[in-house]
Amino acid sequence: MNSAIKSYYRNFKKQKLIYGITIGGFAISLAVLILIVSFILEEKSVDKHLPNITNMYRIKQANGNAQIPKRIYEPILSCAPEIEKLCLISTNETFYEYNNEKKWASVVSTNKDFFEVFAIEVIEGQKEGLLEAKSDVAVTESFAKKVFGEKNPIGEILEFGNKEEKVVKAVIADPVKTSSLKYDVIFNLEQEIFGSTMGYNSESYKMFDAIFLLNASANYTETENRITEILKPYEGYKETTLKIQPFKEVYFDTKGDNDEFSHANLNMIRLLSWVAIIILLLAVINYINLTTAFNNERHKEICIRKTSGARRISIFSQFLKESYISCLIAFILAIGIALLISPLFNDLFGREIIISEALHKRQIIIAIISILIVVGGVTGLLPALSVSRFNPIDLLQRKVKLQDSNFRGIYNTFQLVVTMSLIICVLIIVKQINYVKIKNIGFNKEYLLSVRLQGKTGPKSGVIKENLLKYPNIIDVSATHGRPFGIYSTGSGSWKDGNIEYRIENISHVNTDTSFLSTFGLELVKGRNFRPTDKDVCIINEKTYNFLQFDNLDGNTIWGSKIIGVVKDFHFKKMYDELGFIQLKYDPGNVSHLNIRISGNNIPETIGIIKKELKEFEPGMTVEPEFYNDWINSMYLKEEKQAKAIKIYAAIALLLSCLGLLGLAEFSTIKRTKEIGIRKVNGARISEILNLLNSDFIKWIAIAFLFATPVAWYAMDKWLENFAYKTEMSWWVFALAGLSTLLIALITTSWQSFRAATRNPVEALRYE
Repeated sequence: MNSAIKSYYRNFKKQKLIYGITIGGFAISLAVLILIVSFILEEKSVDKHLPNITNMYRIKQANGNAQIPKRIYEPILSCAPEIEKLCLISTNETFYEYNNEKKWASVVSTNKDFFEVFAIEVIEGQKEGLLEAKSDVAVTESFAKKVFGEKNPIGEILEFGNKEEKVVKAVIADPVKTSSLKYDVIFNLEQEIFGSTMGYNSESYKMFDAIFLLNASANYTETENRITEILKPYEGYKETTLKIQPFKEVYFDTKGDNDEFSHANLNMIRLLSWVAIIILLLAVINYINLTTAFNNERHKEICIRKTSGARRISIFSQFLKESYISCLIAFILAIGIALLISPLFNDLFGREIIISEALHKRQIIIAIISILIVVGGVTGLLPALSVSRFNPIDLLQRKVKLQDSNFRGIYNTFQLVVTMSLIICVLIIVKQINYVKIKNIGFNKEYLLSVRLQGKTGPKSGVIKENLLKYPNIIDVSATHGRPFGIYSTGSGSWKDGNIEYRIENISHVNTDTSFLSTFGLELVKGRNFRPTDKDVCIINEKTYNFLQFDNLDGNTIWGSKIIGVVKDFHFKKMYDELGFIQLKYDPGNVSHLNIRISGNNIPETIGIIKKELKEFEPGMTVEPEFYNDWINSMYLKEEKQAKAIKIYAAIALLLSCLGLLGLAEFSTIKRTKEIGIRKVNGARISEILNLLNSDFIKWIAIAFLFATPVAWYAMDKWLENFAYKTEMSWWVFALAGLSTLLIALITTSWQSFRAATRNPVEALRYE
């Protein structure tokens, strides 16, 4: 082993640049691999801590909706005895008051079976009969410490929402980091503020997620059929097909709506998985390419060893040992690099990756050891095999061509294809994000604020509105329940208007007042606006009007609400979805938000006024006005994270490609030292030498562009299918990616080529 270390040290001193590039590039890829695999493994572990996970299921409709009416709770338990425990769940955020201080809390409303289904540990307080009373609440350990400090929380009174007093009956364990359901407080199911409302015809009812424990011996299909039959009598469920979904699949199920659980960003996981493989492949190719290229030039050393009696096995052994030394150094460097760049990836992943914990995971250790064994073996054996089989005299006289450089060109072309494809993807994703942010959404979102109402501020919204309009910098105010891009209620069903029966699916409802149109800058195309004396009236958008094929507005209704106007279409959903149906109902007494149009003059002072006025009604409330512009833009954080991820990986891929090009440029100049010297002696100019050395690299980049363009186009065409409204894939995006890659590659290689071209030819020939 000592001889291998000495040999390695001699070669390292001789070719510091080559060794630095190969080991550094490999270390970077291993560091990224450690971080990505750690994140993916943590995502895969979500909810796996639940002891009942193998027997936990949720009810889900075939259309993706994962909620059921609250009133079928008892029928399900009576008709499906194989269901051992069933809990209904609804999540919300509400503010609470304690010692005259109001703050927001994440709350789950559920029934007593929740504690057994999710195996919740009760640390302190009541266990039996918990949540049987409407006033009972259980709080998490961290919430109890935050609110009550060292004081015993059991029996303490908390005021939630609109002065609803709740008694702390128990302290429970915090949700673990890998739980898809997060909460601070557990409420009894009988709370008016919880559960989304679904409307069919004139009937509406509360909807909840349903999670249950199924007996291990139960027939899965029979349970599905029983629950489907129970639901069929309810309006809207006659043609519904239900499925019983294993709860372990819920976190990775992103197709549902009205869901109470957090979900994985599957696109991000797939992207990270593919990029991790590609980045590792690039680094391995780089490492093998440059290592074998340099090792193949060690023919003099091998010849001397062979003529001195060295056997073939000893040459193999030396090359393998040196290769594994490089891999070990790369691994040690990778840990340091991972520690340095982990904050960057923590922001990208949305969670902290602790390297020490990651390196204790069996899967990561196995993956790294496997990679080091394979890569070390390949880089050690390939050059040993290629040189050990030849006669040493033929090697010394250069009668043997060890390896065709065309193979190295193929390796580099692959690297450049990946790099160029990632750059194109980044440009198109950024272009799409900018497109959806600046697209005309049908209403004026500039200087438009939204404030969530709670407690006394909801019922007193009319008075607050009057007070706000006294200030010159506040132009208009509208109170709503729900808001554009934040719809709380939808409905489906049919109704009769005279002899005509109408039916509509998934129409959104927003309760509002007389100033909604003016506050949002919406255009009324038919009929009139709301009046303070109106009752049971509504305004619909053009799409709804055209779909229902009304000839005029005279006497037409939707579920008993008289249609008095038609507003020009505007976006109230994300750009993933096409314009939908919407019904604006006049109901200023049932609102959840204030929408405030300000002038744009002295914005901080205006926001201060808004806070002051609201705190007149709820002194301890935290008032957080939010600009519509910022709020709508935040809806595309997932895409922005994808763009950020691809930017990082494009930069890494570009770095690895440049390292590979730099190494090959160094290798090429060493190999062609004599040729360069002879050309210069014969009068060749520096520009001609540069052209000679860079021509191969330009050829590789041109070929890479031809392959990268269709690959990136196909990938981005599929990605853009997620959006109903999307940008064009302009030709300049592909041209810019190709030119930028060409420029960076030429700068990288020209530095090394210029050194060779400006060297004194006498020194070059003497060296040779």
